[in-house]
Amino acid sequence: MKTTTRVKKINGHEYLYEITYYYDKETRRTRQKSRYLGKNVDGEPVRVREKAKNPERVYSYGEFIPYLQAVKSLHIQEILGAHLTDHEVRLFLTLLYAGIHHPDALHSPASWYDGTVLPRIFSGLKITTQSISRLLKKLGEGSIHLSICRSLSQIPESGNMRISTINIPMVQQTSWHTGVSHHGMEPIALFYDNIANIPVGYLSSAQYLITSDLVKAINAGMHLFSGKKGVIISGKSFASSMNLYGALYSEIPVIFPLDPDHDLIKEEIKKYRADLMHPKNLKIFRGETLFVIPVNISLETVQIKGYIIYSPRKEEEIRERFGEDIELIVENLNEKPIYKWVNPAEAVADVAGIYEPFLQWRVQNNRILVDVKRKTLGKYLKNCGISVIITGDPEYQWDTCLEWLEERAEAERFLSTYIRNFQVFPLSVDSDTMRSGAFLVAFLAHVVNRWVHEQYAKSGLLSIYTAEKIYLELMKIRLIGLGNDRVLVTGLNSRQKEILDTLKWNTEI
Repeated sequence: MKTTTRVKKINGHEYLYEITYYYDKETRRTRQKSRYLGKNVDGEPVRVREKAKNPERVYSYGEFIPYLQAVKSLHIQEILGAHLTDHEVRLFLTLLYAGIHHPDALHSPASWYDGTVLPRIFSGLKITTQSISRLLKKLGEGSIHLSICRSLSQIPESGNMRISTINIPMVQQTSWHTGVSHHGMEPIALFYDNIANIPVGYLSSAQYLITSDLVKAINAGMHLFSGKKGVIISGKSFASSMNLYGALYSEIPVIFPLDPDHDLIKEEIKKYRADLMHPKNLKIFRGETLFVIPVNISLETVQIKGYIIYSPRKEEEIRERFGEDIELIVENLNEKPIYKWVNPAEAVADVAGIYEPFLQWRVQNNRILVDVKRKTLGKYLKNCGISVIITGDPEYQWDTCLEWLEERAEAERFLSTYIRNFQVFPLSVDSDTMRSGAFLVAFLAHVVNRWVHEQYAKSGLLSIYTAEKIYLELMKIRLIGLGNDRVLVTGLNSRQKEILDTLKWNTEI
């Protein structure tokens, strides 16, 4: 009898069967018997059911697929390899993945690392506080970050940039310390490529407090990162005329929010208030209903374009919160006894906090009586649902401006969270240097995160799933260790197949 091994493909998976041929005397024909050997893993049969009963190890894997693809597509490992040793590159990427996958893992990356697929990719990596400190110190010294960013900026070739100005907390805050402290914020300029929609570089802008000086520094930085044309996205609402005029007459267009009570815009708001909720102004942004009115403001010889944006949801939330808070304050203060050692003004200010300007009080029969200044409160809340955006270039439409301002805020939140959790290094004379190194890791994590989101958007997946839903679906994919250095990827459900097929990604390590 002749025996051969045959591969059968069932539901996209390959299985090995032993085929034995024999002669059937009754039918006088050659027949065959098949015996299941196991799943085809690198040409070897693995008895999946038997092994699955007691797998040696299960690794988190599916959620890393997008980030592994990003590092590969952006050549980040090769860029880092030009400045760091192989061990330092692997440690850098491990910290990068930790901050994206599980921000709290930055407190103890070694413990987190063991349960992920990374030991299969970065075998032999030793993660210690000392090795992390040495890496961060090396990254924070000299101009390594500029060289890495310049290499990264060569990938997109559009030369069209946007620059977001953000503030990152560089000092760890404590809940018990209430003494004198520095604000601990580091102003950073993030440079994005407008076509690839990813960050390609950053510069510290801490020394530029005047808008006109900041614009000049950003212009120089833009050329450093191969930029030819740019627009600045600022989250700052300029209060002084010096900084406001510096933004309005800037050599690079500046998009920024403006206080609705500012003299430059309040007359325009008063003029259009009656038409604020007209159906012709109705827009939808990220699923929210907005009313948008474009305005042209004359300032000396210049026409400045802006947008008045009204959000009914925002107004309702603010009014509801103010109403509930003030009602609670009045309820707690009203008719409370005032003893001779109590200063009633201090008591009201202490309990009311930011709401104190909207309250009036008097003491009668040794009890405090509190009421609301309704006109003052109404005047304060009249513009609570209104936002104003000023754009330095008329070609930028309201939705582009809003998208970029939201992107700026999201980048600030992501990087702030990353740096806040990155406290594995000890306090020492090199703390500032190591924080600079930590920010480079955080920046490249932001680049990877943005690249992944951009792939979701370009593929059309975001019209079906949210980014969070994609992450949760991929997170169900696990890598199972079977011993003898053999592993299996768990089967894919229909949604996981759809996501990976749409993105043209696979589950191969």
